[in-house]
Amino acid sequence: MSVIVDLVGLYESVGFSVQANLSNYHFRGHENHELGFTHLFDTNGVACACAGIAFAEIAFFEALCQRTRPRSVFVLGNAFGWSTIALGLINPAARIVAIDHCPSADERRGLEVTNMLAKFAGLNVQAVQGKSPDDVGAICAREIAGPIDLVFIDGDHTPAQLTIDFTACRAAAGPDCIYVFHDVLNFGMAGSFLRTAESEPDMAGFILMRTPSGMGILYPRARAAEIDPVVRAFSESERRMTALRAASDQAREKVARAKASQDVGP
Repeated sequence: MSVIVDLVGLYESVGFSVQANLSNYHFRGHENHELGFTHLFDTNGVACACAGIAFAEIAFFEALCQRTRPRSVFVLGNAFGWSTIALGLINPAARIVAIDHCPSADERRGLEVTNMLAKFAGLNVQAVQGKSPDDVGAICAREIAGPIDLVFIDGDHTPAQLTIDFTACRAAAGPDCIYVFHDVLNFGMAGSFLRTAESEPDMAGFILMRTPSGMGILYPRARAAEIDPVVRAFSESERRMTALRAASDQAREKVARAKASQDVGP
């Protein structure tokens, strides 16, 4: 059973309005490409500028965790705790620790909201202020007993930072840890992710095209039997990808020809 209903209800119970999983087709002319992701509003308006993971991405974590049963989860990038609390609801028996370097008062408030909601829901979740890579090792050692089984990297979305975050988490996590990266495609981090995957020959890496942000997953090849079916369900075949790219190229060419014709004029 999905945790989405409980997750939305939890935030609404403390006064937040949740905007999520919307399609641009429902709002013609709307240029916000993040309508499919999650936005939290309070009585003053937007509570946090960072968009939370989409419903399809929650479904991915549900499928992944149902098969892998993580006992501990580390989240890098908390904002207002949407993904942190989601992972806590998905894994009620696990220890969940999230960090955020809190560049503004909004994120500091987000830590308070996350910990309040976790306590209210009876989850073993803790959100603390910390920065990657400096604080990752110390916080994980202090807050998590035993190896880390699942890491969700959703911090500063730059190619360089993706590598830094993975390296810091890899040093702190257990040998069988699974790593999930948010916004790999949407923030132009595919190259960095693929290079990271290539640097870990004992691990398999894939970009999950059926997630709205184009998430990446990196996991030990020894765990392929339990994880591969989830990866296939949230990936797209090369055949379909080739067809979609060709259709996209044709559409761009058609627009370019139409524009060129208008520019020339009669």
